[in-house]
Amino acid sequence: MTMYSHHKRFLCLLCLSLLFAGCKKGWLDVNYNPRDLTNTAATPDQILAPLFERSIAAVEPRFLMQWMGYWCFYQFPVGHSTVTYNRPAAEGGTFSANISPELPFLELRSKELGQTFYTGIAKVLKALQFQRATDVLNNMPYSEAFDSKILQPKYDDGKSIYEALMRQLDTASMLIKEADINRNPKIQVADLAFQGDKNAWLKFINTLKLRMLVHQANRTDRAAYITAEIAKIQSEGSGFLESGQSVSINPGYELGKNLSKYFGCFSSHNQYGGGDYDPSLQLGSSDWAHANVYALDLLKSDNDPRLGLFYSTIDLPVPAGADEPFTQPAPEEFRGNRYGYFVNSTLYLYQGNSYVSSVGGSRNTDIVKPEAKGIIKGRNMADWLMTSIESKFLQAEAVQRGWIPGDMETAYLDAVKESFRWLNAGGNATVPAFSDDVFDTWYATQTTNPRVNWAAAPDKYKLLMYQKYIAFNGIEPIETWTDYRRNNRYPDIPASVSPQRVGNTIPFRIYYNRNEYLVNAKNVDAQGTIDIFTSKIWWMP
Repeated sequence: MTMYSHHKRFLCLLCLSLLFAGCKKGWLDVNYNPRDLTNTAATPDQILAPLFERSIAAVEPRFLMQWMGYWCFYQFPVGHSTVTYNRPAAEGGTFSANISPELPFLELRSKELGQTFYTGIAKVLKALQFQRATDVLNNMPYSEAFDSKILQPKYDDGKSIYEALMRQLDTASMLIKEADINRNPKIQVADLAFQGDKNAWLKFINTLKLRMLVHQANRTDRAAYITAEIAKIQSEGSGFLESGQSVSINPGYELGKNLSKYFGCFSSHNQYGGGDYDPSLQLGSSDWAHANVYALDLLKSDNDPRLGLFYSTIDLPVPAGADEPFTQPAPEEFRGNRYGYFVNSTLYLYQGNSYVSSVGGSRNTDIVKPEAKGIIKGRNMADWLMTSIESKFLQAEAVQRGWIPGDMETAYLDAVKESFRWLNAGGNATVPAFSDDVFDTWYATQTTNPRVNWAAAPDKYKLLMYQKYIAFNGIEPIETWTDYRRNNRYPDIPASVSPQRVGNTIPFRIYYNRNEYLVNAKNVDAQGTIDIFTSKIWWMP
């Protein structure tokens, strides 16, 4: 990455999250050059739309799909950092780093024009991006990150960043609630998420706040802070994202132009879907996007109907009696690979991609239709910033913790049922009750299963977290990783079995960008020695 141009670029943003890389190979630089944004005639509607796409986590980081037991490529090169945990950092390819530098410009420009709805949205997207980055790197530049007069921005501690982001969301809520739509031109068009719907934005803000509070819930010293913040959410009164209210982005995806990032990156049956696939890359979507036996076998063991919604059946049957590197339970049309296990394709002829389930569930390469089921619903499907599934699980945890009123069992069932609805398990997106019927029928058969049934589970919180893990398969690996870290490595996801791995557990974080140690050495060195296996994110107990 170029750190300085001939004009000595200002270094205002360093080390930010790997979580916004998307599926592109032309990653944005982590440097923010304020001289690049010289068009003072730009209006907020021209600036906002691209920021939504920048905020889409898409399938990136794909390595987290692997770490969290969802996906598995069967032939990572020996010594590959993804399976060995050797020096994963916020840089290069999957580990590139970026917080949208246009965000402060959008805030400034919208304030100048009195377009406060846009200002509020900018603050929400800023909170979303910095929250994700903090969850990966902990301490990082924040308060001085966009100050062009500061070449080596100081590092703010993760807790203070979180608290600052909560205040940003408070302000965003007020600005959006009080905004005059008529003074925010083209908001219904530029707002790709909610088309200028104030109430929807307020629900999203409250749900994002709840996510951040849940992250720190297992730190007892945060109890008073959380209580006060929950009271503010309840006082605001708009509630949270409800069933069917995912925060989705679709700028008009269509064949031949620009297609859904999720469609292109998830579907190993359609490698060219996203418009960014490079056939020269040996670890393209086709290789990464296959089933991991850990999550696959959990679904099989519970006879979970979502098995075929998260994963596709194998392309070719395995011949009877064929040598296999490890046994796999029925049904035989769903097969996976073991993470970190390098399969010798000479010895095991039937463990390659054609004989292992791909991810996404659907093989639909046509446009989205009401009957489309699974994660991948069509080439023009929307991408998401936050799903209704997550909102329901966050609310269920808040009910269990006594933060908000409600019945714990009902909240749990609603959350799992929302997973079935989001995946369109019933095969008709216009009638969610069909998906409810699939869930109800399955749940009725699981009366003694402590991983599914509320009454049968001895630990209700672990039940909720287990089903949240299942529901996030291929959808929210970032939040799965966060739950794993804040809940003392639960579920017990196995580490890579690669004999070259440098640690025996899944890492807690990643390293800072190497360039930080070159251009901002004093501030990054002050963070001490980073060990990705033991250095905790601030909200971890």
